[in-house]
Amino acid sequence: MSRWSQYDTDEERLPEGMQRIGYDADTQTYTFRDADGTIWESAPGSRYGGLHRVDRTYPPYGDDARDATNPLHPTPNEPHRSWRHEMMPLLNWFLLVGLFLLFIFWFIGGATKQVAPTACHDHSTPYKIKSGDTCWAIAEEHHVPLDSLMSENKGLNCDKLGVGSTVCIPRV
Repeated sequence: MSRWSQYDTDEERLPEGMQRIGYDADTQTYTFRDADGTIWESAPGSRYGGLHRVDRTYPPYGDDARDATNPLHPTPNEPHRSWRHEMMPLLNWFLLVGLFLLFIFWFIGGATKQVAPTACHDHSTPYKIKSGDTCWAIAEEHHVPLDSLMSENKGLNCDKLGVGSTVCIPRV
C-alpha cells in the first residue's frame, strides 16, 4: 500500500524561490535553481535531501538570449577553456601511472645489479656463488667451519647471496 502525503510536492518541500529544473537519470541527481539563478544539485538517489551548489549561476528562463531548452549551455561571452585545461585530470593520472612504472622498473633493475668481484687474500680461494648455494652448504662443501667463512668475508649476508658474486674460502 502506498503512502501519500499532502506535502509531497516541490512547493511544500523546497525553500521559497527554489524550483526543480531537471533530472539526470544516469547519475540519479535532481537539478534545482534558486531565486538568484544559482544552480543546485541533489545527492545521487535523493530527491529532496542535502543540496550542493554547482559552480555557475544562470538567470531564470527567458531573462536573456540563451536557448530556454538548454539552460546549462555556456553563453558566447564566457571565456573559452583550452583543451589543456580540460585534460589536466587525465595528465595527472598519466603522471601518477608513469611515476609508479618508473619506481617498479627502478626496483626491478636494482635487484639485478652485478656485484664487483671480491679480491681474496693469499690464504684464501675465491668461490663463485651458484643458484641454490647457502653459507652452510659452501662451508660444508669445502670442509671449512662456518665461523671461518664468515670471518674471511666481512659483511657477508647469508640471507642475500647474489648468484655470480664471489666469496673467499679460507684454506685449512
